[in-house]
Amino acid sequence: MKKLFFILPLLFFASAIFAQSQDPSSKRILGNWYSNTTRTTKWVFTQDGKLYNYDQNIMKVMYKYSISNSCQNNSSDTSEFVTLRDKDGDEYCFKINGINENKSGVLSLTNMSNMQPLIFVNDINLKIAP
Repeated sequence: MKKLFFILPLLFFASAIFAQSQDPSSKRILGNWYSNTTRTTKWVFTQDGKLYNYDQNIMKVMYKYSISNSCQNNSSDTSEFVTLRDKDGDEYCFKINGINENKSGVLSLTNMSNMQPLIFVNDINLKIAP
């Protein structure tokens, strides 16, 4: 019985620590992301579900975004997608390949309309191979 009193809190504590390290994509995507190919292009994801697209520090367009397991004609139980919606209601779909995996500072997306990979970094000075 004494072992049970020791093991139960230990299991609870371990699961709480693991749950904290697994932030959802909606939290990990927040912040500034700079295009790896054109560092003057910046996407800013905010907590209120908005994405601001900047070029040379001038805001070009604002989108509302959502993250889910489906986007337009794409759906997956194991993948997540970002849907961007502009003021006219047009939608743009991106598959999430990775968000800051192993604290890499990299956001990897695939534009589902043309299957073009998009790479962003969260530090303008971060150097990664294109």
